Formats: sequence, structure tokens, C-alpha cells
Amino acid sequence: MGVTPHGTGIFSLPPSQSDDKERNKTMNATTTKAIDPICGMTVDTTTALHAEREGKTAYFCSEHCREKFLSTPAGAKPDQKSGGCCG
Repeated sequence: MGVTPHGTGIFSLPPSQSDDKERNKTMNATTTKAIDPICGMTVDTTTALHAEREGKTAYFCSEHCREKFLSTPAGAKPDQKSGGCCG
């Protein structure tokens, strides 16, 4: 599949490639980031593990952080560990 000339020296992608480019642009525009409440890591809400508490959704980098969140009573601060994520 090649690039086809369009008008005066302007080239455009074939429709299938052009459609993919627009779809990717839309997907990137709707990607939302959140902070894991246990380790502080930035996660993508479209792919991250999550859990709900008191009507709010929390997002996690790993099952370890999700389980720690679920085992901590609402309003309590989880134990903070130094040395990196989930370690």
C-alpha cells in the first residue's frame, strides 16, 4: 500500500491508514491517568486494576496495591514502605 498524490504535491494516506491515525488520536485524547493511592505510581485508567470505595473508583498498578487498599479500613492511611513500588 502506498501513498497517493492529492492535488498539488500534497500526499495523503490511504483511507484505512488515515482512519487508524484518527482513531489513535481519539484514543490518546481520552486516555486518563490516575495515581495509585498505595504507592503513588501514575497509572492509565483504561488498563489499570481498580476498586470502588464510598462511591469513588481507585486505580492500581498491581494486584498487590489493590489488595492492600481493600484490606485497609476506609479513611486509614496504609503503611508506607520505602524502596520503590510495592516493595
